[in-house]
Amino acid sequence: MGEKLSSFSFEHLLETIVKDEISISVNKLNKSEKYPIKKYLTIKEVSSLTGIGSSVIRQLTLSRAMPHRKVKSRIILDENEIKETIESYKKFGWTDPDKNWDVKSVQSEIADFQKTREEPTMIDEILRKIIREELASFSNEIKNYATKDKESYYGRTVLTIKEAANHFRTSPSTIYSLIKEDGMPHFKIYSRHYIVLEEAEAYLWRETAKSYADDGNIYWQRILQRLDWEERERNAAYEKALKRLEESTY
Repeated sequence: MGEKLSSFSFEHLLETIVKDEISISVNKLNKSEKYPIKKYLTIKEVSSLTGIGSSVIRQLTLSRAMPHRKVKSRIILDENEIKETIESYKKFGWTDPDKNWDVKSVQSEIADFQKTREEPTMIDEILRKIIREELASFSNEIKNYATKDKESYYGRTVLTIKEAANHFRTSPSTIYSLIKEDGMPHFKIYSRHYIVLEEAEAYLWRETAKSYADDGNIYWQRILQRLDWEERERNAAYEKALKRLEESTY
């Protein structure tokens, strides 16, 4: 929307956004757009692929915060996500020519992080996000569509428990445990559990970062702080938009 917010009434803006987002969601369903599926590797497989020892791979996940997911105690890695760290290690070993992992630098970054501010989110962008979330979470039409074809849920990838276990290189019982004990995002259609892949990816990434950050790892604390900050910004934007919406009804 190129026009300024003041050029329209709030009601006109809201009506336009609702129509746009519903149209987009229906088009996504009709086209069955799919999320690019990651192919996770075990540490042993990464070692075989890169020629780097398993112990070094484990150390890279810790001391270089190399991206990975922990599924309970099991570590899984995506080849594309780890490429940069692997290439850097092969070229420089444990040296740090760019000082990306200098402890004092990271500590300073964490201390200064909350002083930074991004450009304020436009009200139309906030509303679009709210509407997308509502459509994704509560639309019976979309849930019915997912029942017929579980591969698509508002343009997302839906997995059964067995499929999720295969994807994350673990067992169905571990996925059930992540749902019941650890709160992994999921939804139910009748008595069957389903995992929305994108939500599970984000959940495991955050829980992985938190596990290392809680143990005092400075590099993972930097990652977790950014994740926490982004979540607070989203929640604040959501609350602000709701308040504005309530005020407009009076």
